[in-house]
Amino acid sequence: MKHINHLSTRSYFINRFGKLSTSFMFYQMQDIAWEHAAKLGFGYDNLKQDEQFWVLSKLLVKIDRRPVWGEDFALETWSRGTDGFFGYRDFNFVDKQGANIIQATSSWLVLDAKSKRIVRLNDFTNFPKYEESVFGNNAGKVSTPKSNDKLEFTPVRFNEIDINQHFNSGRYIERIIDSFSFDFHQANELIEFEVNFLKEGMPADRLAVKKQVLDENHYMCSVVRESDGADLIRVRLVWKKRK
Repeated sequence: MKHINHLSTRSYFINRFGKLSTSFMFYQMQDIAWEHAAKLGFGYDNLKQDEQFWVLSKLLVKIDRRPVWGEDFALETWSRGTDGFFGYRDFNFVDKQGANIIQATSSWLVLDAKSKRIVRLNDFTNFPKYEESVFGNNAGKVSTPKSNDKLEFTPVRFNEIDINQHFNSGRYIERIIDSFSFDFHQANELIEFEVNFLKEGMPADRLAVKKQVLDENHYMCSVVRESDGADLIRVRLVWKKRK
């Protein structure tokens, strides 16, 4: 069963090029996922009653084109069921002509709030069964970037903490995107990214972005915690020259 939101690209959704920004693209997927989970009976409030919560583990996004300022589009999502541990969810951004302009697949876990252990989803009654897949596969494993560059650590800020008192998933994406210079963004446009969310960032952490250049279009990045050197997320990015 698909869940659909009809949206318009607001002025605060766009980047400096007048197109849907990567961070708001992510936030819109996050919002509709929470909304649909609640409709299915597995939302934030439902899980909170049992001291459990959803965490996003993996995400793969492919961008054909971005909606421009003022453009109407639809965002579709649906659950692809579970393998017992992961819950799988796909997304389509669809323009007014019916074309899929952005597609994504995601993998989620439910954790016990006290023990932080994974809750098996096949223990949930009436969890959605398998449905169609946008890519025919799930988001994969992202390798650790290799770099000898000095890391510049900065504190976690108030607006980067979410309702679970952890570093907000979308703020990681923003830190990665912001680590590229204005000149780089002027010349290049992001067309694909794959993310592994690995550890929880906390309010007292200091974080830095590590970056490896594979070639002019392909990069590997991670957000690193200063206290233990751990990668909190790893991201694979694919860019193309901006027209």
